[in-house]
Amino acid sequence: MGLQKLSFKVSSLDVNKRLDNFLAETLPNKINTPLSKAKIRKLIIAGAVYLNRHRVRIASKNLIANAQIEVYLDLAKLEQGYSPTQDKEFVMKKEHILFEDEYLILVDKPAGLPTQPTVDEARNNLFLAIKKFLASRDKIVDPYLGIHQRLDRDTSGVILFTKNTKANPPIAEAFSQHQIFKVYKAIVSKPNITPQVEWTIQNYLGQTRVNKGKQAKYLSVNEGGSFAHTDFTLLEILKNSLLVEARPKTGRTHQIRVHLSEMGMPILGDTLYNEKKDKSVSRLMLHAFSLTFIHPISKTEMTISSPLPKDFKDFLQKYR
Repeated sequence: MGLQKLSFKVSSLDVNKRLDNFLAETLPNKINTPLSKAKIRKLIIAGAVYLNRHRVRIASKNLIANAQIEVYLDLAKLEQGYSPTQDKEFVMKKEHILFEDEYLILVDKPAGLPTQPTVDEARNNLFLAIKKFLASRDKIVDPYLGIHQRLDRDTSGVILFTKNTKANPPIAEAFSQHQIFKVYKAIVSKPNITPQVEWTIQNYLGQTRVNKGKQAKYLSVNEGGSFAHTDFTLLEILKNSLLVEARPKTGRTHQIRVHLSEMGMPILGDTLYNEKKDKSVSRLMLHAFSLTFIHPISKTEMTISSPLPKDFKDFLQKYR
């Protein structure tokens, strides 16, 4: 399932209850998975828990009525542990902004950087980088930033955040109703038979069993799972690969990666779904190229694009 954002509201019955005790009672039921008190404390200390939009690292913190709690949880990573040493060093700058107004900010995310806070408090992420940038630029102690979508750590490209709570309901509704049109570019392994120019995949995706020390994977399933729909276009045939466009109609974890790998066209640099180790690339060659949506306040249609990054352009130039 990847990184989940889980929200809770403190009732009058839970007033003065310790934060760790509250989560020990509510979190396992929310995710239908047992969690030890030690793991819950680890989440809190790591900075993955927010109380009224402020990060809290004190497990014994007493709760007040109607307090809002948000937990950022990745079960696989919580179980396995991982090293962030390969994460990209990133400092948010003005040139990373693709669009900004009072309500929205769309940013050009680099590859190699998590989108959201993780269980590792020392790990950099795009969400905190943007908040630090806005706080410094606008002289605001704790600027508001709403998360509505996520890109995988090694995926680059355009990503949308809200800056004002007034924008949250229409943006959340647009994402949930698949009214935000997403376009991705991917460089994939060349299959035995070149695909048609246009094709569509519609199936159901489920998570494989998560073993300790291994990252969760997804695959098509006959029963259960979540519906996934992606439209594809073949853009260019390269020497040993293909450049394709992916337009996901749903937003399942690893959706594009699974759909391409199960067609015999895994994305280059995908260490999870591509068995072939290609030394010609240093990361997952998947780029979120554009978002088209209706502005939540002005109601005008917008298309915000992220230019292909240098590693994409260098690869295309070399292998055309």
